[in-house]
Amino acid sequence: MTKDSGSNDNESNIEEIDCLQAIEMIYAYLDGELDDEELAQYEHHLGHCRSCFSRSQLETALNKRIQESGKNEAPAEVQDRLRNLIDKL
Repeated sequence: MTKDSGSNDNESNIEEIDCLQAIEMIYAYLDGELDDEELAQYEHHLGHCRSCFSRSQLETALNKRIQESGKNEAPAEVQDRLRNLIDKL
């Protein structure tokens, strides 16, 4: 994913991406699916774009919350009721 103009940041030689490209990369970033170049582009963009940085922070927090919510077990009483219902099928 590269910016159409193919511009480079002279300081770091990282090819810049635009906001749309950064937004499209959020979930790959959260899932650890970006290669080294894409990760550098994404993080570089976030370092310069307050809007995308805020969006990334929100998505990161939401993703963390979703992952944590799946770690809780249902109370034993609920588990027993579900087993009984399944057994009746």
